[in-house]
Amino acid sequence: MKKLSFLQRLERLPTLKLAVPYLVTLLLAPGLPMSLHIFQCVQQLLVVLVLITFCCYLLKGRIRRYGYSYGYYVSVVLFGIFQFWREDPLVTISHFSHIMTDSYVVKIIEEPKMKRDIIRFSAEVVGAYQKGEFVETTGRLMLSLKSSQKNSLQFGDLLWLKGQVKEIAPPFNPMEFDYRQYLKRQHIYHEIFAVFGRYKLINRKETTAFSLTGLALQTRRYFLVKLRPHIKRDEHFAIASALLYGSRSDISAESIQVFTNTGTIHVLSVSGMHVAVLFGFLSLIFKRIAWPSYLRWLPLILLWSMIWIYAFIAGLDPPITRAAIMISFVLCAQHFKRSFSTLNSLIIAALLILLVVPRAVVDVGFQLSFLAVLGMTICSPLVEGFLPVKRPILRLLRDALAVSIAAQILTTPLSLYYFGQFPTYFLIANVLVDLPSTLVMYLGFIMTINPMQGLNDLLGFLLEHLIAFILYCLKFIDHLAFSTIKVEPMGLELLFLTYFALFSFLYAFQWKDKKYVWLGGCCTIGILLITAQKCLENKDVERFRVYNTKHELTIGYFKGGRGIVYSTFDSLQASGLQYSCGREIQLLTSEKVQFVALNGRERKNYLVTLPLGNIAILCHAVETMPQADLVIVRKNLLNGLPHLLKQIRPKLVILDGSNSMEKSRHIQRMLDSLGIQNYLMKDNFAYVWDKENL
Repeated sequence: MKKLSFLQRLERLPTLKLAVPYLVTLLLAPGLPMSLHIFQCVQQLLVVLVLITFCCYLLKGRIRRYGYSYGYYVSVVLFGIFQFWREDPLVTISHFSHIMTDSYVVKIIEEPKMKRDIIRFSAEVVGAYQKGEFVETTGRLMLSLKSSQKNSLQFGDLLWLKGQVKEIAPPFNPMEFDYRQYLKRQHIYHEIFAVFGRYKLINRKETTAFSLTGLALQTRRYFLVKLRPHIKRDEHFAIASALLYGSRSDISAESIQVFTNTGTIHVLSVSGMHVAVLFGFLSLIFKRIAWPSYLRWLPLILLWSMIWIYAFIAGLDPPITRAAIMISFVLCAQHFKRSFSTLNSLIIAALLILLVVPRAVVDVGFQLSFLAVLGMTICSPLVEGFLPVKRPILRLLRDALAVSIAAQILTTPLSLYYFGQFPTYFLIANVLVDLPSTLVMYLGFIMTINPMQGLNDLLGFLLEHLIAFILYCLKFIDHLAFSTIKVEPMGLELLFLTYFALFSFLYAFQWKDKKYVWLGGCCTIGILLITAQKCLENKDVERFRVYNTKHELTIGYFKGGRGIVYSTFDSLQASGLQYSCGREIQLLTSEKVQFVALNGRERKNYLVTLPLGNIAILCHAVETMPQADLVIVRKNLLNGLPHLLKQIRPKLVILDGSNSMEKSRHIQRMLDSLGIQNYLMKDNFAYVWDKENL
């Protein structure tokens, strides 16, 4: 049979003509200027253009050829813009943020999570009270409620609460996790904090109506409750919950970091592997049953139903939804004895997800999941071709290595773009983890359906030891030298060049075209030149930071891979410090960081001496203070401050986050009148200084 050309293969992917313009539009849509008027124009233009395009399709000749083609693609672009912005508060008239009130009625739309005495969850704002009248509203809100009762709220509850909503704050430090962007992907733009007495449960009976999400959460809760007595250690149970049902909120930060550093974090997020394991588990059971001829359709229905029930229980995140859709295509193809195209089903799965959740296009899990499957589809045969093996056991090992390498090829650039790290021993880690985690899943599935407690105790014993083995292996790998390479996250230009080079080399190898080897080589040279330039620019650069850690103070100085951090936190591993600036500190230091603790509870002044100058930290008024280049004012110090500043004569004064906004503005006006340069840290980005002198 004659080998198909690249274009002929693309023609066999009919959904590509819809997917590419729609996907590109969703990626570019966030950069478009948008308002209610523009959005309404887009809506009207879309309707008119669809009608014109349909009319062109009914005609013949050039009108159909050009009118339909251009109309089709422009309609897809306009539809993508409409899809991306349709739930944004800017274009939603009924959004609760447009109403001036502090009294809301909300419905809980996810399982509440409790940490210490704070319950956090997202909710749908179904209404608000304005001047004593109830007004129906739309929009989602992130709630943090102070409560002393555990499990006092649940999915579907209807609450009344009183408080002022505020917009989600952006990241205030370099390389800090962008929580605002994360919530925007779920159409959440505001948050509120309420103490006990400013919220109450309205009526739980009204919220017990049938809900797929509520049923899924109840089912998952039932399975986890059944599993809990047979696993002794809390950490092992938390990992088992994540492996089986994607519930990883109780896993310790240390374990999460170990899985991340070794490149096996995908195991803890229910994804294609989990669905494939369940599919294989159910297939083995159904193959042992002698189905009558008139019930041949029953295995298809049962498998399809159980796969989607499992996907609902696990939360319907993009990776598991993608896997469920693709396996649904596999089931239909097997039952009706039709050929199956992995690429076509992958494109259809992406389209279906993006039609329902358009903003999933910027979700890291969505991007990594689809790139991993694309890599396995394109690159696995190439890797297998390099390693021909005849023995079954060696072939099984070769296939596992090929899948891991193929997935890593296309996901590595994106991981470097988002996280700036690469797991060096990912092959070893995945080989050691994949089989035990699969066994854990099989044991867990058996335990959830098995009624015999004695057998479940034995299975729980085996499951717990398998998890202990996984943790031991990953911690051992994580402590090896150079286990994780951490670099500065690459920019968009490097990301584009890297993928252009990769696909050029893959095309050249598959279709034996030398031109693309040269093209990929040119891209590689460009990548090396850009990287070398950045390395030269960053060599021996002094970096000084006053991080925004809210009421705490954190100062960092870095040069030549060494660093010293002064902070009112107890240690460098404090959760608040790690969340705000831990990632940048790790990146800027190749050696152990020197940590100096400052007592933040007492009103005590400090003088910090660094190579770039002296820094005075002022918490209370004293008679004398030595000269300093920089002054950091804390804890609403106002009385006596002008006198101190005349003695110190600083070049810059920073007002940190421990000052109230009112006092900060007052001090700022006073500094302006004295002609002293100042920087307000409250609700503002960290003070970042590179290269220059104070």
